[in-house]
Amino acid sequence: MQYFLTLISGILTGLSMPGNLFSFIIWFSLVFFLRNMANSKNYYQRFFHILIFSSSMLVTTLWWLFPTLTKNIPQVLQTYPSFFGFLGFVGMIVLLILPYLIIWLLAELYHRKKRTDNFLHLSLFYSLAFTSAEILREFGDFAFTGGNLAYALYDHTGLIQLVSIIGPIGLTFIVVLVNSFIAFDKSRNRVFKMILIFSFIYFLNFSIARFLPDMNYTNDSIKIGAVQTNVPQEMKYSSDIYKNYSVFSKNIIDFQGRDVDLIVFPESIYLEDISNTDVQDYMRKDIQNVYKPVIIGYLRDDGKNFYNSAWFYNQYGMVIGVQDKIKLTPFVEFLPYESFFKNFQVFKLLRYYTPGDKFNIFELNNYEFGVQICFETYFSEVSINQAKKGAGFLIAITNDGWFNSKTARLQHFSQGVFRAVETRRDFVQISNTGLTGSIDRYGRITNVFKDRQENKGILYVNYNGSESIYSKISDILKVIIIIAALLFAIF
Repeated sequence: MQYFLTLISGILTGLSMPGNLFSFIIWFSLVFFLRNMANSKNYYQRFFHILIFSSSMLVTTLWWLFPTLTKNIPQVLQTYPSFFGFLGFVGMIVLLILPYLIIWLLAELYHRKKRTDNFLHLSLFYSLAFTSAEILREFGDFAFTGGNLAYALYDHTGLIQLVSIIGPIGLTFIVVLVNSFIAFDKSRNRVFKMILIFSFIYFLNFSIARFLPDMNYTNDSIKIGAVQTNVPQEMKYSSDIYKNYSVFSKNIIDFQGRDVDLIVFPESIYLEDISNTDVQDYMRKDIQNVYKPVIIGYLRDDGKNFYNSAWFYNQYGMVIGVQDKIKLTPFVEFLPYESFFKNFQVFKLLRYYTPGDKFNIFELNNYEFGVQICFETYFSEVSINQAKKGAGFLIAITNDGWFNSKTARLQHFSQGVFRAVETRRDFVQISNTGLTGSIDRYGRITNVFKDRQENKGILYVNYNGSESIYSKISDILKVIIIIAALLFAIF
């Protein structure tokens, strides 16, 4: 029965994530899991509770990757059967579970000897241990932060203002702490306390949200012409560069004479490097006719390596900047730990890429900005480094055409909410199939295009040059949390 309740905990936590069910569930979804961890008699019981919780939570959160791997990619690329996609999904979940084992290791230290249960000490320990696991998920070749507890609260506009100070990891700590108070409280009036806690949380959320300043977008704001091309993957991966160019040309011409400062296209408009081709010559003429700078995503080939890149063209059609994707997707865009996983190349798309080695900043009318590509939005590191280098607003380009589920697209888009708040930068995402939209520096979604259709429009951002507290202390805060978790486990 205990293992079943832990399973329920994991499923409820996954259901609280964006696009699944209700975010409110996150405030009590971990209770069964935490209680079972504290009440377990030996190490293998706690080990099984960790495995059951983390696997069920990740599967419930990332279920949309299952049809992507077993149906969508095999149908388009025809490189492997659906059964391999099933094995790939299972393998991905197994790898994503690994950082959560730190909770088990710390718990073994904490419960290594009998000690008098201290409600507050126990609550703080599990909050620090769980937060440490999420910190570890950001590092290494398997890094991916989808399913972090803080992300369930993307629509809690008031509470997420804390992210500018303590980051998503701090918000995770608060979520686990609330769950711990409910799980470990044995007092007679615990139901009243629980109601009081929930009331305070939502009073605080609504109060902060109500008093946030309005963001006024005027003619002085930066106006971004966003292009949601909605090209099906079947067409994208079977067409040649001339057909892809026709998509570019048809869409850019619509901005001729319109009051925009920058036109942005999604990731992977072309699946090969078009430098020094007649297609690039055609593009330059189109850009000159519209006379607007353009951001566009396509492969870069330097003769030795391939890069997934964002290219910045000025209004004269000349390339003035390139940003190579730094945080590549394991197995799909690069092979992690190649000596061990050398037989797993079946899951790559067309080719493997080399990661970029620096965060380049682009300049538009004396305003600097950063560009990130696809799942880089899941990593605070990218946005924080771009902000530190002077970016006053952030743009993400992506190709989410692999995902038929609205849940997948919403979970990806909601990352921009946290990147905006933690850096206090307006954030814009331009996606092939959606979601395309804008988010202000307080994490409020200001505009979203209807997904799964071709769409063009203007998204507004305001420039901000100040640095948030979390941008300054993010690294040291992570170290403090891990050290604190270890100290709580030992002493």
